[in-house]
Amino acid sequence: MRAVLVFCEGTTDVVFVERSLGACANCERMRGPVRELPSPFGASDSVPKGLIATRVAELAVEDLALHDDYPPAPQFESVVEEAIRNVMFVLIRAGGKSKAASVLKLARYVDALMQAEDFDVTEHAAAFLFDADDEGLSATVSAFRESYGPYYGDLSGAAHAQWITTTSIPVGLYVFHDDKDTGTIEHHVEPMVEAAWPDRYTAARAFIDQNRGRGDAASKNEARRLKATITTAGQFDHPGRPLATVLAQRGLPDQQYQQSTAANALASFLLSTPWPKEQ
Repeated sequence: MRAVLVFCEGTTDVVFVERSLGACANCERMRGPVRELPSPFGASDSVPKGLIATRVAELAVEDLALHDDYPPAPQFESVVEEAIRNVMFVLIRAGGKSKAASVLKLARYVDALMQAEDFDVTEHAAAFLFDADDEGLSATVSAFRESYGPYYGDLSGAAHAQWITTTSIPVGLYVFHDDKDTGTIEHHVEPMVEAAWPDRYTAARAFIDQNRGRGDAASKNEARRLKATITTAGQFDHPGRPLATVLAQRGLPDQQYQQSTAANALASFLLSTPWPKEQ
């Protein structure tokens, strides 16, 4: 089996990837116990707890405050399988562009373990997903090259929705952006939610825009305004629940992912992972 480590900025991105792979590529979430995942992510003779369980057990919980997120990023969130290609996508909540140091610490841990001996997973790759934000697509790509190149190797050819194979393992980059080369994943989610619940979305947008104040978090930037609107529109079936739940399996219908250009493009990008043994 092969594994693609998919480093996502946050929980919303993790859910979007999971749903996109499911709706657009017939992938299935692996729902069994962690110990039963293919090794080394699950248990084996040499790694009795498995990589994921071992990492959680090693977290310094005593260094965290009770109100801190747990487990802290980067953290394994979900595993999705594409059975025909015998590939598993390991979705990791990585924490964003500023978290390269902690992400690379986890990457080194995985890479070193994979090189130690034979496991069920025989090849692996790494895909990095970011928002362009206000910095823009070009700046995001440049920052990625600078932050991750020293570890993986030559990333001078890195670009949106492209894979690099001249690195230590295949490395891919995907940047959520709008037609102005800025923006976030919410710019792609908004039309999906609006198409699913047009009346609710129109009302939610009016409510947010008419009531948000200049100092409100929802007025800080366009992404936050969209988060507030999308989440409000999705509260009827998920009262009090966050954006990730609105986009999850029992939230936004599969049809919206299947019709989304962004969801299909992301699924195609991940499925196109170039494996060295096929080159």
